[in-house]
Amino acid sequence: ATRLSIYKTQEKLAEAQKEVTTGRLADVGAALGYKTGQTISLRQDHARLKTIIDTNSVVSTRLSASQAALKSLSDDAQLFVGQLIGARNTDSGPKVVQAQAKAALVSLTNALNTSLDGAYLFAGINAHVTPGAFYYGTPTSSNRQPAADAFFTHFGFNIGDPAAQSITAADMQTFLDGDFANLFEDPAWGTDWSGASDQNIKSRISTSELIETSTNANDVSIRKLAKALTMLSDLGVEGLNRGAFEAVIDTAVRLTGESVQNLAEEQARLGTAQERVKSANDRMAIQVDILTTHISLLEAVDPYEASTRV
Repeated sequence: ATRLSIYKTQEKLAEAQKEVTTGRLADVGAALGYKTGQTISLRQDHARLKTIIDTNSVVSTRLSASQAALKSLSDDAQLFVGQLIGARNTDSGPKVVQAQAKAALVSLTNALNTSLDGAYLFAGINAHVTPGAFYYGTPTSSNRQPAADAFFTHFGFNIGDPAAQSITAADMQTFLDGDFANLFEDPAWGTDWSGASDQNIKSRISTSELIETSTNANDVSIRKLAKALTMLSDLGVEGLNRGAFEAVIDTAVRLTGESVQNLAEEQARLGTAQERVKSANDRMAIQVDILTTHISLLEAVDPYEASTRV
């Protein structure tokens, strides 16, 4: 009987010491009885909200990185429009814009292939697939050869051929709006240019909200910008007559301007998603505080009383 009494006293001492240390009932089930289910439910809700808040931090980082990449593309496109307008009526214009367009096309591809924690920002749900094909690759890349083939099919000679001097402005415009433009539409775009998915990543930012939180390289803004840069960098503009060259320049200016506007719309869409994530986090933080209070009311112990029992 004495040993049993000592054993029970040791158990009570251990429980009291645990309650002093944790501030929580040593055996919640035994202490609360039928209310145990209530505290379990509250803790599940608490854990779920905390998980979503933690996930939202990753979502916010991805959105911020995507915004930065889109801003960089927009800034480069706006700068390029100014360069095109300045080079339109100069003798050295064709060579200058060709070099600028080539550099900008490489920069565009690098931006599209931006990754964060191993996932590509512009790949949509294909986050582990490289979204942008490199145009100036060796051997000739999948997206460069079709442009050369389309040029030959339409005009009857290759890019850079001296016969390009005979191309009229009207014929060049027909090519740019027809065979060449088709290279940047589906299915050619998805086959030759982009490995991204049209479907963006969706994230659950609260218990009741599921929204798109990414972008992809198939957006119309990217296609228009790639089209403008390609026609200037790789259609042999330095060998065209003045009329045909101006047709290319004017089309590129229009496409780049439209691309800037479309990029702004995409930035606005992601900005809305950022604001919704922030608002959801604020609401869930309040809910977590309320749940924490209710859990404490059920499970917390009086530290002074527990210390006295010890």
